[in-house]
Amino acid sequence: MRILCVGMMVCDVIISPVPDDILGRDSVGISRPVISCGGDALNVALGLAKLNSQVSIVGRIADDLHGNFIRNACEKAGIDVGGLVYDTECATAVSFALIDSKGERHFLTDKAIFSRLASADVSRQMIEKCDIVYFGSAMALAGMDGGGIADLFSRAHRMGKVTAMDAAIDDTRTDCDWLAALGPALNETDIFFPSIDEAALITGKNDPGEIAACFRNFGLTAFGIKLGAKGAYITDFVTERYLPALTGIPVVDTTGAGDSFVAGFLRAFSHGLNVFQCAEFANTIAAQNIGKHGGTAGIPDFETALRFYHNWLDRTKHQ
Repeated sequence: MRILCVGMMVCDVIISPVPDDILGRDSVGISRPVISCGGDALNVALGLAKLNSQVSIVGRIADDLHGNFIRNACEKAGIDVGGLVYDTECATAVSFALIDSKGERHFLTDKAIFSRLASADVSRQMIEKCDIVYFGSAMALAGMDGGGIADLFSRAHRMGKVTAMDAAIDDTRTDCDWLAALGPALNETDIFFPSIDEAALITGKNDPGEIAACFRNFGLTAFGIKLGAKGAYITDFVTERYLPALTGIPVVDTTGAGDSFVAGFLRAFSHGLNVFQCAEFANTIAAQNIGKHGGTAGIPDFETALRFYHNWLDRTKHQ
């Protein structure tokens, strides 16, 4: 199965150490900046590629240093970049992460390009050659939230494709009635897996069961909530399950934990597992990923991931 990832693509530049009084200094020395990929659609695509999926990506970049870095990273990972759109009005989205003396991150971002992604950027040909269309970043890409997701997923459904969606919070747009705004898109969505913060923002509720009830009438095949250190919640609206986070695995870097979970879920789904098995598999992928530094650094190849998953299942049966 080929999976098409559509949405947010960012070049992250990590700068450290940044002294707390940097604005009062003329110049300070830093370690070599670390440049990496970010944004949920890009992270999910890279994670799927590591899991040996066939992956295509659609998003907007510019013909600049950061855009070239993203394109090269995708090509190196074996991702089909034929759907990338070069924007001539905005720069590639970039996030400068300043790491202070306590290890805390402070971000400087240029994400004007986010508002320019549109459903029309995804060609019929890109949809036709995939089996699953995944959209990351609901609530964060204005051009898609205003009917673009619904149009993209409607076209995908007419071609017999499975649709999956994630979300992201834009701090400047938290006063919207998101359940109503996303209603047309949710009516065309098969799988929706937001984080607990995103789900709470959409529904105004905090209990996973109550949140799930808000999505019951949209026709979703599977709905889940990423619960961070508490694991995940998953339902097919007949049965619901809470999956605790894996224990005994060191936590090194939680960057990209949610995106690696989504990549794991979609990879397992494409392998034919049921939605509860997909969530279990995704849980193990996220646990492995946070054991290394980087958004996708801890994701193994698919065969290794399957062995880890089955070994974990065997252990849990005997506990």
